[in-house]
Amino acid sequence: MKLFLTSNPFLPDGRINDENEFLWNIKYSLPYETNALYISSSYKDAMTNDREASRIKDAFNSNGIFFRTMDVLDYRTASMKDDEIKAHNFIIIADGHVPTQSDFMRIIGLKRKLQGYDGTIMAIGTGAMNAAEEAYILPQLEGEAMNNEFMRFTEGLGLTKTQVIPHYDTTIVKNVDGLSIRDRILFDSKHRKFLGLPDGSYLMSTDGVELIYGRYYKIADRQTTMEDAGFLAKAFA
Repeated sequence: MKLFLTSNPFLPDGRINDENEFLWNIKYSLPYETNALYISSSYKDAMTNDREASRIKDAFNSNGIFFRTMDVLDYRTASMKDDEIKAHNFIIIADGHVPTQSDFMRIIGLKRKLQGYDGTIMAIGTGAMNAAEEAYILPQLEGEAMNNEFMRFTEGLGLTKTQVIPHYDTTIVKNVDGLSIRDRILFDSKHRKFLGLPDGSYLMSTDGVELIYGRYYKIADRQTTMEDAGFLAKAFA
């Protein structure tokens, strides 16, 4: 399996961000005939899901990567069986609200259905967080930081052990319910290791061998260090 954990691989105008050789790496990870599946975050919002899937398809098409099919997995197709999911050789896991997407994945048994998958997965933002064996969840919405029942760690898809914090540059300056997200991350990093990815940076895993491209942050034991792998790639140690 080829896995891309990304923060945001798209530019504001919708084009694919070719920083750090992303386009090259994703292009040569896909077969000539690509059957894509978009796994939603807001699984009840069919209109948004269809629009986002179409936008992603157009972005790839404009770079010579053509999708033969582009299906959407949300509430309308929640009964999709594992063989139907695995029939897609490219799976895109959407960005959005982490707990909402996590709940949907659990409802449909996505972790089980992806076992043995040998295609390519691109997980964006929220999707990259939920791809981990144990997903790390930050408060995003008003009231979540003050909710004692808000789960900061929950079971993920088990595609990687790496716990990603996407959109890192903008995430760490946010406050939710008066809580500094930077402080929350540092506090939670005791005896743990997080990977902070700014937009344009990504982790590529090939059969379990993980390499990071671009600038990234290692947050471990309440200390933060920044490194820049550029397009040459580095292991996350």
